[in-house]
Amino acid sequence: MSRKFNESKMGGENIRGNENKSYFRRNNIRRNNGESNIGPIKHCISFKNERFNNREMSRKLPLVNSIKNSFLTDSNRDTRRVIISPRDRDQGDRAWQITSQRRNHSMPFYKNLKKGQLDFTSRPLSVINSNYYRIIIPYGYKYEKDDVIRSLVNFIAPQIFVPIMYKVIGKEASFYVDDYKKANALINCDRKITMIDGFKLQIRLGQHKGFPVCEIDDKLKERLKQAMEKRYIRETNALDLSKFHLDPDLVSDYFCALFHPDILMTVLDIVAEYIPNLEALNLEDNKLQNIERLSVLRDKFLKLKIFYIGKNKIRDIQQLDSIKNLELSELKLTGNPVCNKYKFQQSDYISDVRKRFPKLMHLDGVELPRPIVFDIDETKIPPSQRMFVTDVAAREIAGVFLQQYFMIFDSENRQALLNAYDKDASFSMTITDSYKLNGYFMKNRNLLKINDTNKRHKLLKQGRLPVVSLLSEMPRTRHLLNTFTMDISLVTQAMMFITLTGYFQELNNRDEPIRHFNRTFMIVPKDDGFGYCIRNEQLHISQPPEAQLKQLRQHLNQPLNDQQTQETLAMEVAEVAEVGEVAEVAMTMEPTEEIKQQMTVTLSQQSTMNLEWSLKCLRETEWNYENALSAFQELYKCGQIPLEAFTK
Repeated sequence: MSRKFNESKMGGENIRGNENKSYFRRNNIRRNNGESNIGPIKHCISFKNERFNNREMSRKLPLVNSIKNSFLTDSNRDTRRVIISPRDRDQGDRAWQITSQRRNHSMPFYKNLKKGQLDFTSRPLSVINSNYYRIIIPYGYKYEKDDVIRSLVNFIAPQIFVPIMYKVIGKEASFYVDDYKKANALINCDRKITMIDGFKLQIRLGQHKGFPVCEIDDKLKERLKQAMEKRYIRETNALDLSKFHLDPDLVSDYFCALFHPDILMTVLDIVAEYIPNLEALNLEDNKLQNIERLSVLRDKFLKLKIFYIGKNKIRDIQQLDSIKNLELSELKLTGNPVCNKYKFQQSDYISDVRKRFPKLMHLDGVELPRPIVFDIDETKIPPSQRMFVTDVAAREIAGVFLQQYFMIFDSENRQALLNAYDKDASFSMTITDSYKLNGYFMKNRNLLKINDTNKRHKLLKQGRLPVVSLLSEMPRTRHLLNTFTMDISLVTQAMMFITLTGYFQELNNRDEPIRHFNRTFMIVPKDDGFGYCIRNEQLHISQPPEAQLKQLRQHLNQPLNDQQTQETLAMEVAEVAEVGEVAEVAMTMEPTEEIKQQMTVTLSQQSTMNLEWSLKCLRETEWNYENALSAFQELYKCGQIPLEAFTK
């Protein structure tokens, strides 16, 4: 990001498009193919391990031992020996291992040797695939931090390292490094550096117990702000967060690695708060492997156009799907393992990246050809209509009917809905697979889930009383009328099909959860010719996604700021009040003789009482079926119902 972060060719030299050079630099030195060279013998220097046969090995053994002793300068009292352990007598191979009798003595590690081959190497670390390594210095409390670090830097030169979170706890000093090679070089310094007190500096590799604890408090946030302030380039509106965990303002006290999700989100939140109009962001060299959390960049930085994420650990091109909603004009990926997959397929590389970022003009520092686009006018999606009705008269009938229906449905007593259903009405309910809807599970008639024919028939409620009884068992609700949509798909003289969707709140629960519903009514004219009733109904309840719930709650809690909104609400209240009067009349209206007869028969079937006592129970509860059934259950438990009530 040369023009945004004041760097020249960040991420390495990029020379794609040049015929004489390749995008990923390769060493073109010709390898030796094993062919013999004809010509005069020339003396040359070789670093190959010299091979000896068994006899020569035995003869050269004293020489090997003397070379070994010249490397060991700790003490003349150390006794050392060479152990020869035979492996294969037929082949004559020997495994040579040099050991020391001195306790905790640090020596070079000698690999197993074959056929007289000598190989002096350092012992490698057991942990390789890690983003950090803990280096422990026993008795490090005796030395100043600067003396320890200076001694280590001088010993492993030309390699350099940055100690992260150098701490002294008890008698131990410890710090972190972020690279395997650096950690290996430091471990191999064990007992090879003499300190000012004459003791050898001991170095150990700490156990891998997870990422070091970094409490995100106000103090850390202030330090993060100070560090990012120095990295922000106001002229180009760019922020350079490359190698953020090695920032000089943080490295002494914190390990602020952006590959740790909590630290990454904290940093992005701070940037979004102070630089919401950021145009360029550099996250190179932060050991990022999982970039799913970067999906928040689109919401936090709407003007972000330039994004550097090279020299990380992105392995698959599909990982870029997390940030494909960014409208980037420049992207840098070079240095990630995913680039190696396109080493010889540069056109595929550009194509796969551009599928996710169609407006991209620069990739890895190379200008891309302009994308081929067709000059077509963008057509806007027409606004959605909350109501689809072709017959104006049907709209008025459906509107009045549904307003009365939901006013009663949301009341404390749904008994008045008996007049809203036909005597042969059918009702079924289904729900989506969500643990939050477990309260409706026993009423779910999903034919894909229920194979038992008897259970299917039982869950299909037929008759106005079973239907209203089921509706009365549901939690008390408050339907959000301003979320309703209505479609009337069929209108004839004999019937009308109405599909209604919307949201409602459950009032019985303390949290008052919001549910989505879809109801399909088939309404028909009543037998007496006055009004309509429901012949068939299907109800489906689902759990809305969290993002939609958040918007709904904001809409419910939104204050009234303007006069127009207040006037609209006043009109809605007036309409609801008018409907409420109709509903109140419907609720207080006594059931017809036909409904009374059906209620008596149903109560007799459920309670096993005869018709006379069932009729008596309903009269005493003023024809409230729920109260009648509850009264029977309470009296039956107390043994206060005489035996003659069950004589048929």
